[in-house]
Amino acid sequence: MISALDALDHSGSGDLFLIEYLDARGADGLARKYRMMFIGGGFYPLHLALGHDWKVHYFTSAMAEDDAYRLEEQRYLDDPTSVLGTNGMTALRAVAVQLGLDYAGIDFGLDAEGRILVFEVNATMVLISPDADSIWDYRRPAIRRVFEAAERMVAERVDSR
Repeated sequence: MISALDALDHSGSGDLFLIEYLDARGADGLARKYRMMFIGGGFYPLHLALGHDWKVHYFTSAMAEDDAYRLEEQRYLDDPTSVLGTNGMTALRAVAVQLGLDYAGIDFGLDAEGRILVFEVNATMVLISPDADSIWDYRRPAIRRVFEAAERMVAERVDSR
């Protein structure tokens, strides 16, 4: 890894963007990226991607190839508090309150002490349903809950007018 000063020295004539590296690797060395949706005041876990690269995305992870990864994701989808702890859920709640949006998503990791590491928060998180392969059946209830929450929120807003 090069230092920020080395990067400046070798950047050439274009723009240079630097970001702080946030270590979201577990004790097993795997990086984890969680996604949680905030919809109408509720919290809905959407996915967990595990991988060897620090920049892990669901579509680049080895979720399809590893049963253990999918089991870990299922635990998160079924009971995020047991995975993130009450401090993690409290931190997510604080982010949602500060954000003040009816619909948003957050991508985050956990540091070695279990603290939330925010990667991205926005109101345009994509919801992609898994393909028809039965290995993804465990994900379908969580995704259905997200869509139902969004539909319910919109219907409530329409009814209140």
